[in-house]
Amino acid sequence: MAKKRLGQHFLSDPRILDRIVTFSRVGPEDAVVEIGPGRGALTHPLAALARTVTAIEFDTDLIPRLRESMPANVTIIEADALEVDYTAIAPAGYALVGNLPYNISTPLIERFAAARKTIGSVTIMVQKEVADRILAPPGGKDYGPLSIGVQYFANLERGFVLPPGAFSPPPKVDSRMLRWTWKPDVVDNPAFLKFVRGAFASRRKTLVNNLEAMGYPRDRVPPALASHGLAPTARPEQLSLEQFCALFDALSK
Repeated sequence: MAKKRLGQHFLSDPRILDRIVTFSRVGPEDAVVEIGPGRGALTHPLAALARTVTAIEFDTDLIPRLRESMPANVTIIEADALEVDYTAIAPAGYALVGNLPYNISTPLIERFAAARKTIGSVTIMVQKEVADRILAPPGGKDYGPLSIGVQYFANLERGFVLPPGAFSPPPKVDSRMLRWTWKPDVVDNPAFLKFVRGAFASRRKTLVNNLEAMGYPRDRVPPALASHGLAPTARPEQLSLEQFCALFDALSK
């Protein structure tokens, strides 16, 4: 039985599982790390294609059956996905695949970004609302720090939508597949990501007001905005990732 406190929703439809594996582009030379194998429905087709699969499962009740039923190239690790060292769990360049629990998807994605030098690709299923925020372009209500935080590091690919009826028990929302690879030579910049979060602190306020609340002199922001063709009344959701990077650089001098 699925455990609500763990956010468990199991897939079993072979057609959907095949679509996920195809979307992941896992091949015979790949090492795969799977988050949340559950009953192993996706683990088996992944193992049939990949060189190795390391599956991370938190539910101790599921682990004995998983270990009994898996082929020799699958390793089951009992662990909390939020505490795993993703830089050491598998050979560098591995493919990460998983149906992320809705309640911890954002902190997990942050951990993936921190381990991007080791993770080759990410193929995940998340709540559609979260996927919409990750994929959002500038200008809409979905665009925000999560959009910029992932787009800063990753080249994103939009996958297919899974309705609640694809799962047992069915969740109350749709899910979407996402896949991405990492942009080369992107430098970790916690100060920039903090800058973005501060810029979106209040969507009702202008960018000038939000940045002033962060300690940036009010008279410095409008000229920096104007140099990129933006009005002093601009709001944070109007700026592209590139404009945010340029504004941060201008204000950091």
